[in-house]
Amino acid sequence: MNIRKATIDDLDGLVDLNKQIGEFHFENAPSVFCKPSEEERQFLLQALNDQERLFLVSTIDKKVTGFLTATISQNEVIPFLSKEPICRVGTIVIDQYHRDSGLGKSLMLECKKWALSSGAKEIRLEVMEFNDKAQGFYKNLGFHTQSKIMSQSICG
Repeated sequence: MNIRKATIDDLDGLVDLNKQIGEFHFENAPSVFCKPSEEERQFLLQALNDQERLFLVSTIDKKVTGFLTATISQNEVIPFLSKEPICRVGTIVIDQYHRDSGLGKSLMLECKKWALSSGAKEIRLEVMEFNDKAQGFYKNLGFHTQSKIMSQSICG
């Protein structure tokens, strides 16, 4: 297993993994997520080229088996919110055949190192209510629920 920065050479593997997570999310929340499409290749390419974004991959025998994206943000406008830098994990996905292998934990540990070196005081992420397995994974890493996003459909 190897954890490293993602490169353009990883794009096909990233698209495949993004399709796995996209299909899972669409099946469980079609009002929130769209079916995976070819547009995602361009989205991932832009993310790879974003110098402000952490984009890590895990590989086994040179095959992309997982990835993680994260950014650092800092509130400078809202007076009642902390001004401390925050690492925000955008996506983490592990290939369906390599889950429970430690890849996710390794990616999150590398993200934590990056966040600390970037001055972040906290790591935040959003996990869908239906994704019990991911919630358990994050709890095992020491994450706790800080807030909840609630919604109500108002049409149809």
